[in-house]
Amino acid sequence: MELIISPFWAKLVLWFNPFNRIMVMCRGYSEDYKNFTELVWDDDKHLDFFDRTSYPQFQLWLT
Repeated sequence: MELIISPFWAKLVLWFNPFNRIMVMCRGYSEDYKNFTELVWDDDKHLDFFDRTSYPQFQLWLT
């Protein structure tokens, strides 16, 4: 299941993710605008979530 979410919710869920079944995915990560890339808090906490040009879409994926 995939759910489109706002940058605010993407950052909040990524920061406080008590479940292993929820993945925060981002389009535009490493200039990949075709595919989604999974975000990990330890690696991506300094990402500018509100830069819509660089990161146009966030999704929650349930596994």
